[in-house]
Amino acid sequence: MSLQGYWADQPSRMLKGAPADLIAVLPLGATEQHGPHLPCSVDTDLVTAFVSRALAALKPAQNVLFLPVLSVTKSGEHDAFPGTLSLSADTLLAVLRDIGASVARAGVTRLVLLNAHGGNTALLEVVARDLRIAHDLIVVTCSWFGFLEYGADFDPAKLPFDIHAGDTETSAMLAAYPGKVDMTRARDFVPKTADWARDNRFIGLTGQAARPAWVAGDLHAEGACGDASAATAEKGELLLSSGALAFAAFLAEFAAFDGRGEA
Repeated sequence: MSLQGYWADQPSRMLKGAPADLIAVLPLGATEQHGPHLPCSVDTDLVTAFVSRALAALKPAQNVLFLPVLSVTKSGEHDAFPGTLSLSADTLLAVLRDIGASVARAGVTRLVLLNAHGGNTALLEVVARDLRIAHDLIVVTCSWFGFLEYGADFDPAKLPFDIHAGDTETSAMLAAYPGKVDMTRARDFVPKTADWARDNRFIGLTGQAARPAWVAGDLHAEGACGDASAATAEKGELLLSSGALAFAAFLAEFAAFDGRGEA
């Protein structure tokens, strides 16, 4: 019998002698401003919706448990906007190391750090390697939006600048939590990164060789980046559903993956 669902819903005895291929997934959300049209809960809401759909997409034989969502993470780049809650880098690293140690103590050897907030990305790379060294865990980092399938309704010219509270996140929120979206305040929030890409060969956030440090107000005065006015629930449902299917397939792949050397 497979073991799948939410980690916190399991009695302790279920983790005793857990299957060797059991994967623990830690979703990381955030509580931070998302422009004038979306709530501060967006990253947490969307990773929660994604996890729910991914669970439904698992094959019966897969062993996967989702850890409780972290809803306050590293959001310092949004601190100038009211409503943002943020942990320091040191605090979040400590939290992640402790959670990873707890997973390892339970006898689980595979951990996925599933991110929904770009401000966490660099830290996740650091802590994943720390957990590999300290506990011999097999760890991967990824973001839910890395698994999405964008349909023809998305403008490919605008997607590189769809960084925060734009078409992607607004569409997904319309699909999952429509009552939290105020489309009367949504518009095309063209970020400064579009100017950077036009004016610089090497400097930018869309694949250029040099990546500048930034805070949200540097990119747009309203704290959003992307064409939120183009968002629809239909587009959002395609994103969430396609992404959940791809993520479930990834988990099946990861269950057999072991990148550790023999030394």
